[in-house]
Amino acid sequence: MTRTMALIALTGLFAVVGRSPAFAQAGSQPTAADRPLFVDINAGFASKPEALTTTTTFAIFGENGSAATRLEPATGALFDVRLGYRFRPRFGVAAAVSTGHSDVAATTTASVPSPIRFASPTIVSLDAGSSSRREIGLHLQAVFAMPISGNLTLAFAGGPSIVHMQQGVPNLSVTGSTPTVSSVNESGSGIGGNIGADLSALLSAHYGIGVFVRYAAASIDLPSASGVKAGGVQAGGGLRVRF
Repeated sequence: MTRTMALIALTGLFAVVGRSPAFAQAGSQPTAADRPLFVDINAGFASKPEALTTTTTFAIFGENGSAATRLEPATGALFDVRLGYRFRPRFGVAAAVSTGHSDVAATTTASVPSPIRFASPTIVSLDAGSSSRREIGLHLQAVFAMPISGNLTLAFAGGPSIVHMQQGVPNLSVTGSTPTVSSVNESGSGIGGNIGADLSALLSAHYGIGVFVRYAAASIDLPSASGVKAGGVQAGGGLRVRF
């Protein structure tokens, strides 16, 4: 799915570029190298994160009960802004901020001690409802640009990333002998890395369009789970501004 959408975006970009008047007179138009300061504004999607399992324990009827919840995030929407400076025609630095949101389905399985018989728990499955997952990433990058033609540029970038995640996590409580589930927000931050590519086309002296793909990864510790993987494949397209 991710590969197919990326190919469609690239095909659309080349179709627009091929019909652009700027490319009919490429020799008379400023190239990307003539505009060292760049701003990229993108909308797109982030790939489906890995499933997450959280565990909790509780005391009731003189025994300890436990609950395990499996969280299944979906593919999410992404908004991304990148600011950079090319200090040489092929080399530059940049910083990107990405924010993503996805819905999360959750199911909880609980082992609830019996009020009348010791060591005879009841196993129940509970619908934990839906929650959400939000990620905000700061991606620092070293950039290497490869001009393909006067106005078309392919750039590769990579560097460290800082990712902050907020995840809705089901919380189990037992009233009498009846377990109920509610959602609480847990958050954490982690440091990782990113690598990606951007294909951009100037359609005028300062404005153009482009597509990008990036892989970012970080490991985050939440109160109910450690080593949660954040990031993933990010892709999209949008406006390119050059100064």
